[in-house]
Amino acid sequence: MDSRRTKLQYTFRLYLNNAAGERVLGKGGAQILEAINEYGSIVAAAKNLGMSYKFVCDYLVRTQKRLKEPIIVTRRGGADPGKKKGGGGTALTPFARNLVQVFKSTQHLIGNTLSSKNKTLTMQRVSSIYRHPRKTRRKTRN
Repeated sequence: MDSRRTKLQYTFRLYLNNAAGERVLGKGGAQILEAINEYGSIVAAAKNLGMSYKFVCDYLVRTQKRLKEPIIVTRRGGADPGKKKGGGGTALTPFARNLVQVFKSTQHLIGNTLSSKNKTLTMQRVSSIYRHPRKTRRKTRN
């Protein structure tokens, strides 16, 4: 075996699934919901994440169907007499804000746990823990 110590590290992907086993929320979905919460707009969230508006809208529709629970509330904009055009926006429901918060705290907990494991994990240590038994040949009599 090479005398150099090979650095290894654990990584993970966390997904929140519904009762039917369908993915409801992952890292990307949490980023979408956080951006909507921050910017108050689907358009602004998509733009800042480098995603298309259609992709974000499709994600929101699919997620709401899988959760069977609304995750956003929209306000329609438009021109009022004597006012500038605009005024619309999007906000997360309390359910969605809680969902993101629980997801992020779980992700943080797992990340911290794996981070502490990563500090001591090297190829040399792995090799010493998981030694393969030597193959031995049994002598047989004829």
